[in-house]
Amino acid sequence: MLVSGTAHRSNNMNEIPKDELQRAAQQLASFRTDSALPEILDRYGALIESYRRLQSDYEEERDARERYKQIARGLERTPFVLVLIDGDGYVFNENLVSKGIDGGRNAAQLLNESIKTSLQIKGLDHCQIMVRVWANLAGLSKTLHKAGLVGPEKRSMTPFVASFNRSYGLFDYVDAGEWKENADFKLRAMLNLYAENSQCKHIYFAACHDGGYISDLTTYIGNKERLTLIDSPSVKFHPEYRKLGMAIEKLPGVFLSMPLDVKFVSNSSRTGPASTVAEKPTAVVPWAPSSQSNNSVESERKPCFFYQIGKCKYGRSCTNLHVSSHIDYMDM
Repeated sequence: MLVSGTAHRSNNMNEIPKDELQRAAQQLASFRTDSALPEILDRYGALIESYRRLQSDYEEERDARERYKQIARGLERTPFVLVLIDGDGYVFNENLVSKGIDGGRNAAQLLNESIKTSLQIKGLDHCQIMVRVWANLAGLSKTLHKAGLVGPEKRSMTPFVASFNRSYGLFDYVDAGEWKENADFKLRAMLNLYAENSQCKHIYFAACHDGGYISDLTTYIGNKERLTLIDSPSVKFHPEYRKLGMAIEKLPGVFLSMPLDVKFVSNSSRTGPASTVAEKPTAVVPWAPSSQSNNSVESERKPCFFYQIGKCKYGRSCTNLHVSSHIDYMDM
């Protein structure tokens, strides 16, 4: 039986051809000595290293994108609109500049309310208001003194300007100095800085009497919905600005009611620069008392604009109604 079993296993081993065993041995030796295997392993290792670098770059890019989103969200939390004013051309209303400290405060309040009204129409009433006014205060004070609106001091506008600046944190009335074109230089730099700023949602541009800014505004004509041009009765609106297709608005009562080529004189017995009427015939500023006769009916009298924004210098002798608002007038 033992001999028979051994013979059987021997017969089974003899069933594998010798040439096949030889071929298998040759394949094993070839695999062990094949030079392609180390190259494949090296490539595999290089792929793993490249993947690690790509993963690191991706994580850095992802983190940078998240930081940008956080910054963008932070900027959206404090959106603002910018009001740029060339103070040498766009001079505040005669009733305001003639009142010094009180006038500066009233000018800031009136400007702020006018811009807020405009922002409500544009759907931007959530934005803060930043105002930048540049002017040659020495030259402007001299001009306004000749018009009878301020005193003879070299910088008689200083009390007005100081009060204007104290009214709101983002309101700045800046003396650009006596060098020519200084205000233009400052205004142009601010326009170029904020025109493409995503945090700045809109720009009000009050310097349309000077054609020198047209080329600057033309640069942003493709984004013209972000700019509004301000017109004023005291300046000649340059016709080239209308060709830009940008919105044009007026801010009633904020700037002079007429050009400074007329001389404002005071009808008050008080000393000082307060003014009411221009020397030119029929040139009466809008806030002056009307020339109604003393026999006019009470119902025909209108609210005194001067009284509503401050203290009417005419007091009880004013021919207009002293009511604090239009609503009070309607109640009467």
